[in-house]
Amino acid sequence: MDAPRWSALLSGWRVGDGPLYDLLAEAIRGSIRGGQLPPSEPLPAERTLAGLLGISRSTVVAAYDVLEGEGWITRKRGSGTRVAASAPRGANLLALRTPSVLSQGGEEFDFTIAVPLLNDSQREEMREAALDAFRESLYYPHGLPGLRALLAEIYTQGGLPTTPEMVLITSGAQGAISLLAGVFLRPRDRVLLETPTYFGAIDAFRAAGAETVGVPVTAQGVEAVAFAGAVKQHSPRLAFLTPTFQNPTGTVMPIRVRERIAAAVADANLPTIEDDTLIDLGFELQAPPRIATFAPDAPIFNVGSLSKLYWAGLRVGWVRVPAAHAGSVGQARTLSDFGSSLPGQHIALNLLQDLPRLRQQRREAVTVARDLLAELLRLHLHEWRFTVPGGGQFLWVELPTRQTSAFTLCAARYGVRLFPGASMGIDTLPDSFLRLPFTLDPARLPGAVLRLKAAWEEFQARQGRERLA
Repeated sequence: MDAPRWSALLSGWRVGDGPLYDLLAEAIRGSIRGGQLPPSEPLPAERTLAGLLGISRSTVVAAYDVLEGEGWITRKRGSGTRVAASAPRGANLLALRTPSVLSQGGEEFDFTIAVPLLNDSQREEMREAALDAFRESLYYPHGLPGLRALLAEIYTQGGLPTTPEMVLITSGAQGAISLLAGVFLRPRDRVLLETPTYFGAIDAFRAAGAETVGVPVTAQGVEAVAFAGAVKQHSPRLAFLTPTFQNPTGTVMPIRVRERIAAAVADANLPTIEDDTLIDLGFELQAPPRIATFAPDAPIFNVGSLSKLYWAGLRVGWVRVPAAHAGSVGQARTLSDFGSSLPGQHIALNLLQDLPRLRQQRREAVTVARDLLAELLRLHLHEWRFTVPGGGQFLWVELPTRQTSAFTLCAARYGVRLFPGASMGIDTLPDSFLRLPFTLDPARLPGAVLRLKAAWEEFQARQGRERLA
């Protein structure tokens, strides 16, 4: 059983009135309706699922009985329990369940996403900039010309010569990653990724039908020897790297490694996505040169976004495309949606004209929360281990358990939503990690960590009882 995946699917399943088996059955129904559990997919064995959720096996049996009687699942001796081929699905997605503490008037703390906070002056700044879009009489499939020119200038000043024609505007960084996956990948092609890595990239490549191959992330990111060896062994059609403030570990790849990886990419002529979405989020550490600067003619595609630097709701991203690929990628960009929203691009143009100020504002806002979260975790959860990163927006926290996915379900009952780190792995990762963003309002962090402490104490007590049983 993929414990991290099932933990995410059934997060908050206990909320509501009625017997536990009924609540569990409804959570599984919702995952089938939404397509997360496709026809014929096997469900966990009763005892295994009971252990993950911290409930009795009889509760799981009763839930499966209900689902079988309603035609959602089938059970057959020898082949186990599976989603029925005729099970209903469609637009009636199961609403996200809120933790039981919320039904009692409590507050929810969401550590599954990292969303920058906006103040009133920033909101007004965006409103004024968006008005410029209504003076346009055209739309631009490849992006607003002024924005493309400004981004080209930023890349050039950073040591990577770029013309406006080499920059394409997309719907966030995710749109850029999906665009490149569509251009370069066909079913059963191999993609080389860091492990752990950004889950959105994993999903985009698997949606394209590709097979994912992982290269381990060390304390200094991916090692050049391991990367080059994986390229030679697996002959991938595409690679994906986040060398600066890697998501989720926060590591920064040294310059000498960047040089060797750039050489390996050039030698193999391997299309490689260099994810730069966190490059502007350095605190004490200045970001090293991009990998692409060491091989400017290699097929390295630099992806950026304002969602981490400013606001996730802006949904403005971009990709710097090497000149040799500008035609094919540009054509695919045009066919995808005829261009991104102009108001968002005008806001991005306005913001990026003063990039140093933008970086400083973000640094000041996040550093306080990062340091406070680290201090609170050391005070209340001293068994948890982490290294404070020099940039980015996450703590990569190791817990003294191999059942962190099960702990996330326990925390959900305390109103804290967590993301199990094992679900960000390409290969099997030890189920011992959490990715904790430090973008939550600092005023809310003490309450959130106290909830985590209470959930951890309950989880440990339950584990102790199970060991004695």
